Amino acid sequence: MKKILISCSILFLLFGCSQDDSSSIQLENSTQNIKEVQAEYKKRITTLENIPSQEENYFFHSKEFNIYFPYAIDFIDIHKIELLSDGAVVTEISGKENIVVKDKHILILNSNKRFNHFDTVVINDDQENNIKIPVGDYYYEGQIADDTISADKEIFIRNKHYKQTNGTLIYTIDFTNVEAATVEFSVPESIKRIATLIEQKTISKTSDSITYEFHIEIPKDYLIQKKITNLNLELKADQLYKSSRKTIFQSFIPINIDEFNSKAP
Repeated sequence: MKKILISCSILFLLFGCSQDDSSSIQLENSTQNIKEVQAEYKKRITTLENIPSQEENYFFHSKEFNIYFPYAIDFIDIHKIELLSDGAVVTEISGKENIVVKDKHILILNSNKRFNHFDTVVINDDQENNIKIPVGDYYYEGQIADDTISADKEIFIRNKHYKQTNGTLIYTIDFTNVEAATVEFSVPESIKRIATLIEQKTISKTSDSITYEFHIEIPKDYLIQKKITNLNLELKADQLYKSSRKTIFQSFIPINIDEFNSKAP
């Protein structure tokens, strides 16, 4: 009987020790995994915060607007966004419906507040980190026109084409032709301090269609002096009919810095 009790006691001790060892190993592995995940998260945040950003962006005011990042930001659980201009907060944005990440690196924001400039995005995440990311200069001005024009008098796009050549950006657009209506192209006012040429031309016209070319040129010296890595702008076209004005075309133009001053073939 004593032998049986001793044998049972030994088995119990061995089994108990085995269970304790297994739990301890699992806990240690789990703790190690958490530390590795946290370290990787911190590393990715640090990369974002240290992005050298020499960008310039020129857009029209709108409730919805985009911010472009060179690295993915979809790994962050975003609770709130602050936009800073020269260190001062210009607006705060919160709510999942107002903050959307698209294609991993594009932040789509909604805000009713008007502002003219920001250069830094501060992301508040689910761990209450304030991730401060330099994004270059974003300039906003003007507005989109939305007057009502009757369907039979509204102009529509038939065809469009964009190219860069000899340092000039050229947008060619073919519209339907409406009697007594005109089309006016424009870019944000602030880019005019940079551009050496802003020009609109009518290159063909029939009773059914009218084709325009819009030219804008930004000098190479400016890009070199400011060490610009990316320059983006928005172009819009408004239809003017009697006393009404309606934006009928908008285009985001990412300028190819490498080819911007290349010669045409």
